[in-house]
Amino acid sequence: MRRSPAAAAVAKQEDTVCVNIGRILEQLSRPARLDGYSIYRVPANVRSSTDNKKHYEPRLVSVGPYHRNKEHLRAMEDRKRLYLLRFLDDGGRRHGLLQDCAARLRELQARARACYFESPDGDGDEFVEMLLLDGCFVLQLFIQWFSGGTDPVFAVAWNLPLLHTDLLMLENQIPYFVLLALYDAYSLHDPDSPPPARPKPSLTSIITAYFSEKVGLQPAATASAQQEDAIDHLLHLYHCTFVKPPDHPPARRHRHCHCHGGRGTLPPPPTPRTIRCAKELAMHGVKFARKTRTNNVLDVTFGGGVLEIPRVAIEDSTCTRYMNLVAFEQCRGGGDAAAAAQRHLTSYVVLMDYLINTAEDVVILDRADVMENKLANEEAAAMFFNQLRVCSYINYDDHYLAPVYRDVDAFCRRKWPKYKAKFRRDYLNSPWAIVGLCFATTFAVITLFNTIVTILRTFFHVLH
Repeated sequence: MRRSPAAAAVAKQEDTVCVNIGRILEQLSRPARLDGYSIYRVPANVRSSTDNKKHYEPRLVSVGPYHRNKEHLRAMEDRKRLYLLRFLDDGGRRHGLLQDCAARLRELQARARACYFESPDGDGDEFVEMLLLDGCFVLQLFIQWFSGGTDPVFAVAWNLPLLHTDLLMLENQIPYFVLLALYDAYSLHDPDSPPPARPKPSLTSIITAYFSEKVGLQPAATASAQQEDAIDHLLHLYHCTFVKPPDHPPARRHRHCHCHGGRGTLPPPPTPRTIRCAKELAMHGVKFARKTRTNNVLDVTFGGGVLEIPRVAIEDSTCTRYMNLVAFEQCRGGGDAAAAAQRHLTSYVVLMDYLINTAEDVVILDRADVMENKLANEEAAAMFFNQLRVCSYINYDDHYLAPVYRDVDAFCRRKWPKYKAKFRRDYLNSPWAIVGLCFATTFAVITLFNTIVTILRTFFHVLH
């Protein structure tokens, strides 16, 4: 049976659609892992404002394809080439090392391309060149520091902080396995390589030591060779090394009950979705204190009416680093409950945003030595945590600070601490107020005593 001309035209149109869709699908690279991408783009709604945009886009150097060839970053491209030359030119090994690095990156090309949320532009050769140039720049930076070398460009006061900030941006990354492959090739071709009895230090240990010195933080632990393969990029390594949950997180309390003659437990009350700001908590009798028995900024605890918070320094670079770490926690692991429970920095940021609404809250925490404000004023410090709160989602029922929320809320519902705090605020807030209270109390006692004496005299006079 012959088809009508109209049906044949429709069939031909369908075939064209299938061909076009097939071409589009062929252009997609197959993901290297089943658990998704590892180098993400910050959502447009998060970076929409001018203030937020500067925290997610590099200001000195681009690493990876997302911000490559931007006009304000071109000055560092020549520096990258110089670093590549230094990386390759060691004891006449340039040609052999270059060939080895290029061969390794060609083998990893498809896997590396699949790591990016947005497929990189350019053909295979262009992508491999980008990985080689940027990867060797990052490696040479750390190798040069480890060897005691310096670079006049980064000796300029503002360049080095900008470099550290750029290297730890979510969108400014290349896969960590690319760096490991280049470092392995570098080690094999190194004429000064130590003997097998004294192996070359791992790349992860060098990077950890570098950031530990530059940022002034103590690492929780150095990743082993097996754990290195699970690291996605530099920001992930920094998160694994320096953003660690407290050794003793707040205890999750349960209420005991007797049911049918047996002893059981009731689930804890629902976790409040918010917590009062510092000013309101102070009015309810909550005291703030700097926690000195820890070097972990996430180690927040509450007990006996005292909210203990480790001291945090606030400056521009801290804001950018925190925003990218929070963005990384939001992107990683999907939306399952287990992943949400591991977003420790996000949970801390949300708590601090609730505590700090206005400049008055900043003053309260500053007086308690909880905060070191290096910004222009208290309003800027308040905006610091308000910015971090943007799109910071947590599982309120199962984040690590949920017990603190419940305990603080239960304490604020008690009336006696509130009345005691009001009395202290109204009558004991200054030496003159205390002196006035003493005079008023003395006058009241004398007046009461005279009244009682007068009543007694009148009573006994009537009896007689």
